[in-house]
Amino acid sequence: MSLTPELKNHFLHLYHMALSDSQVDVKELEMLYRIGESRGVGRADMEALLLQPGKDNFSPPETVLEKIDCLYDLCLIAWSDGCVEQGEKETLALFCSRFGFRDENVSLICEYLLEEAFKNTPKQQVLSTVSQNL
Repeated sequence: MSLTPELKNHFLHLYHMALSDSQVDVKELEMLYRIGESRGVGRADMEALLLQPGKDNFSPPETVLEKIDCLYDLCLIAWSDGCVEQGEKETLALFCSRFGFRDENVSLICEYLLEEAFKNTPKQQVLSTVSQNL
């Protein structure tokens, strides 16, 4: 599968999360590759993207469920090394805001998604719960 501009942005957001505590843990990279594989993107394509990200502008996902999908992946990256640093929480909140969620909802959205990622809740279940509460 070729990397669409949307997928490029998604993986660059995930890499940004991995960098948010100033170091990329091996477990964070492994999670990044697993997420890539789940979306049909091979390791070589991921490595090429990370080494040469290009100059794509920030472009948030369009629908609420696409935004939650991306934010949940960010939470999986944050938890992949076993703990969520303050910088990772701040990065998640920043993405949540940049995705257009109202400021008064950002902390609740982040808390919910971090909790579900900690429990390793299947993404489809999270998306279904969110969809039922729209």
